[in-house]
Amino acid sequence: MSETAVPGPALPLFFKRVVGVNPAVHGALRLDRSAGYGFSAGAQSVPLGLGEFEVAAQHFPILFTAGPTPVPVALLGLTEGVNLFVEADGTWRPEAYVPAYVRAFPFIFVEDAAAKTVFVGMEPDAACLRGPGGVRLFEDGKPTPALNEAIAFCSAFRDNRAAAAAFARALDAAGLLEEEEATVNFTAGGAARIRGFKLLKADRLDQVPDETFLDWRRRGWIAAIYAHLHSTSRWARLIELGAPRSAAA
Repeated sequence: MSETAVPGPALPLFFKRVVGVNPAVHGALRLDRSAGYGFSAGAQSVPLGLGEFEVAAQHFPILFTAGPTPVPVALLGLTEGVNLFVEADGTWRPEAYVPAYVRAFPFIFVEDAAAKTVFVGMEPDAACLRGPGGVRLFEDGKPTPALNEAIAFCSAFRDNRAAAAAFARALDAAGLLEEEEATVNFTAGGAARIRGFKLLKADRLDQVPDETFLDWRRRGWIAAIYAHLHSTSRWARLIELGAPRSAAA
């Protein structure tokens, strides 16, 4: 039986193709998480779920993408195509948080707009699915606990990401987000410019009507707002990690 790739011009970050998870086709595949995170080495940023804001703010700047529908992302690098948190051997820096979007790979929920359904897709060529080690995805044609756990994680993150998108839309509609750019000058020489993102302007919070602010508090958004504001201190960590690469270049 052949694999059917998901149609559409744009594929999600990290995915070269997406196919539906199918025991008849993928019954022999094994999931080996020890394969590492090399697939994310070129990701300058990744999407964040709303529930990740507080922990992510301790490790990365949290930004909002530019454009009419901003979404929150964790900034992982200072130059395009460079993730400063992935080591040369594909491991993630041990002291840093691994965003849920990275941990969910190679699985993802896919919406079929024509059929009005959602199904579990995956990147069939992912390194973590192509080795002899790891745990099976299926036993006797049925999902194993490992696959069910991965699907549950993807489902939870999908909901969390939708909540983050709603949060970003509300901030933007309230006029709190403003497009910015940043230029980083390294002491050893070289510079990096980051564009195409928005930040929340703290001085505009006082302009939010009381009833709106109370609604945001009921939704649990106030903690996320302050996590975003506090995350600006993590630019220093990115500069620290990026400086040796700039000097080498």
